[in-house]
Amino acid sequence: MLKYYAWAVAEKTLSVVPYGGFAYKTASIVANANGRSKRRLQGCPSSYMIVRKARQMTPQGGTILDIGTGWHHHDSVLLYLYGGDYKIYLFDVEDKARFSYLKTYFEHLLQIIDELEREIGLDKKTAREKLQYLLTLQSREEIYRACNFELCITTQTDKPFLPEGSVDFMVSNCVLTHIPPAIIEPELKALRRMLKPDGKMYMMIGHDDHWAFHDASMNRFNYYRYSDKLYSLLFDTNFEYQNRMTKSEWLPVFERTGLKVAEYHANISDDSRRDIEALPHIDERFARYPLDELAIVHSHFLLTHAGAEA
Repeated sequence: MLKYYAWAVAEKTLSVVPYGGFAYKTASIVANANGRSKRRLQGCPSSYMIVRKARQMTPQGGTILDIGTGWHHHDSVLLYLYGGDYKIYLFDVEDKARFSYLKTYFEHLLQIIDELEREIGLDKKTAREKLQYLLTLQSREEIYRACNFELCITTQTDKPFLPEGSVDFMVSNCVLTHIPPAIIEPELKALRRMLKPDGKMYMMIGHDDHWAFHDASMNRFNYYRYSDKLYSLLFDTNFEYQNRMTKSEWLPVFERTGLKVAEYHANISDDSRRDIEALPHIDERFARYPLDELAIVHSHFLLTHAGAEA
């Protein structure tokens, strides 16, 4: 428990002191170099449902936008290994990837190649050959050319940065939960404008408390205990923001931005239900929702244009 709060205090302090952002970024780079990049790969299975859906719904040679592509381009690399001759745009507000992180990811995928064959149907021989080839390349630029990736870094998320109506499929892996509500709606409208009339988005949204990732002793839903005011005071930082939006709170956001939920899947288990029941208190913002909704760990939304056929 102490580690959970100590981490929050440290980041909160860096948010307000001079050069705190520089110190945080430097510390993150050092941590990744010392193994944190490898620890991030433990979340690789979160990509499996996303890439299966993208593979199912994106035409051969189609265009895919990876929203919040992050450090390793988890989903995009798996889609490249599938084949399909996709053009994949790697979108984020900050360029977090590094050549060394990508090599670490490729090595990790080689280690779990049997799992990839079982979980997402990759051809093991072809995928291994592609990964081995990528590991011979000498720069990120060479990797991007080989994979048909194009990097799109912009903070102007309320405006289309690709031609309107040009993208077949968009994927997002636990990204929207880190965007403030005031920014989400303009961004979703811009993304919708870039989506083809028959295009689709697949958004995986995490509902677990990401601060608990720093302390294994904490309940994964601990942040449901706090009011918005208290949570903001204790935990809101410039580096690890979480909007804490539940499934029910996302539905009107999608409706207002011209999107329709065509399919929905929830990751929920007996363990996650027990974690919710173990909370000593649930703030009134969340107490109005059924416990089974609060026990959802991840929501998977397949979205289309509001007027499109499912």
